[in-house]
Amino acid sequence: MAIITDKAASPALAETEQTLLAFCRRQGLFKPGDRVIAACSGGADSVALLSFLLRQRCALQIEVLATHVNHGIRGATADADAAFVADFCAQNGVELFLYDARQAGVAIPAAPSEDWARKLRYAWFDALAQREEATIATAHTLSDQAETLLLRLARGTGLHGMAGIPVRRGPYARPCLCLTRAQTEGYCAALGQSYVQDETNAQAIYARNRLRQEAIPALQSVNPAAEQAMGRFCAQMQVLDGWFTREAAVLLQAAREGEGYDLATLRSAEGPVLNTALHSLISAVRDAEEKYVDLLRFVVLRGEGALQLTDTVCYRAKNGLLFCVTAPGTPPPPAPPQPFAPGIYRLPGGFTIEARLEKYEEFLKNATIFKKDLNCCADYAKIQSNVLLRTRQAGDFFRPAGRSLTKTLKKLLNEDGVPPARRGLLPLLARQSEVLWLWGYGFAEGYAPDAQTRRGLVIQFEEVPS
Repeated sequence: MAIITDKAASPALAETEQTLLAFCRRQGLFKPGDRVIAACSGGADSVALLSFLLRQRCALQIEVLATHVNHGIRGATADADAAFVADFCAQNGVELFLYDARQAGVAIPAAPSEDWARKLRYAWFDALAQREEATIATAHTLSDQAETLLLRLARGTGLHGMAGIPVRRGPYARPCLCLTRAQTEGYCAALGQSYVQDETNAQAIYARNRLRQEAIPALQSVNPAAEQAMGRFCAQMQVLDGWFTREAAVLLQAAREGEGYDLATLRSAEGPVLNTALHSLISAVRDAEEKYVDLLRFVVLRGEGALQLTDTVCYRAKNGLLFCVTAPGTPPPPAPPQPFAPGIYRLPGGFTIEARLEKYEEFLKNATIFKKDLNCCADYAKIQSNVLLRTRQAGDFFRPAGRSLTKTLKKLLNEDGVPPARRGLLPLLARQSEVLWLWGYGFAEGYAPDAQTRRGLVIQFEEVPS
């Protein structure tokens, strides 16, 4: 096994690393000081990812750690994979977080599915991201992107599904989405780095494997760069999906009336915008399958009726409004994430936010009005872009102003005794996993106005008990 150093510098190796570095920077995947935990199965993709992060951690200014999940379903082979990853990390001085499902007492199904294994992994990753205040880097490639697109198309999907695997979602970053699986294998070869082979990847019982073995080669016979072409398609769909998401957010805000949505306003929207708005409402409750979007659109266009999404959540149209009905003791679903801009937002749970821009000198003249909450103003130039108004997600962290510390949002709200049902509804502004503003806490450390401030972003809020 090769120990990762900076000595290997073949042209192909350098080109791959420059591609990865440029992608990470262009996508804003990491910022200086980030703790990055690479999810490493021991396969070529994840070993390439961990090797790249280790070799370029100085350039990226990050701390690199690793995690491995032993699902407990492949016996001695899985144990050998875990030992391989542990050995790699030990030789390269990487702290490893190992999760063994059997040792954790997980009830393993007799015939565990890919979906079961995925949920197990991500439950562990979510908890690890929160506990370690870290970004989880996964090794999804363009090849995975192509397979995911084909699976979704075959099973039935809409625009959101065609956007494929996102480069960034909550605490998750995917640096290898600019490479194919063949390129990650080539990168390992250039390093002289071995990796393990998961024997289940060759088993035709899994739909993804059949696509990998039959459909992808068939497409590559038509176009050798078929995976790259499908990756570009997904990237284009992500841009289009983002545009529809912003339009849908505007629609939902315009339709908001008390705890419901005005049906006439919803019906006035173009079909794709309405569909995206309904998708966002459903996805806050459950997987937004196409059939549920179609059914909820039927309820909206008809102006009456109901759609039961789960045992405890139902959307009902009545008296000109679409509103969410929840079982007693069940909080309403949170508002869908939406791009932030100054304006007035009315959100589930009775939360209303007014965000406005004003000259900082004017704010100072009225500062006595805010004497109990001077943290309601930030330097707008420091906010930059790509900020979402949303509720909490796994991996979120916050730096309370004046306290010189960083805490996960989960830990902060738990320590401050915020009731669990309320935590899921508290509005916040975030850029990726960094919370810039939090209801009841104000702006984070580093965003306060200073002598150079010209425009202030002022946020005032009101809560009306529902």
